[in-house]
Amino acid sequence: MLGLSFLLMLVSVVSYLRIKDIKMLFLVAAFSLFFVKGIFLLAEVAHQSLILIVFDLLIIVFLYLTVVRR
Repeated sequence: MLGLSFLLMLVSVVSYLRIKDIKMLFLVAAFSLFFVKGIFLLAEVAHQSLILIVFDLLIIVFLYLTVVRR
């Protein structure tokens, strides 16, 4: 999970640097939170605690903001 989230974060950063679209920043934020969550789970800092549930909620919100049409 940690490696995949890092690769997705890296691809989204490169995409933002090329496109310069604000929606790509939401994608970068979502994959960054996914990466941080993976680090927490790898270090066994938290076991499905409230902070990880908040991370999941924020990831879903950022992914939603990426695909929503305005």
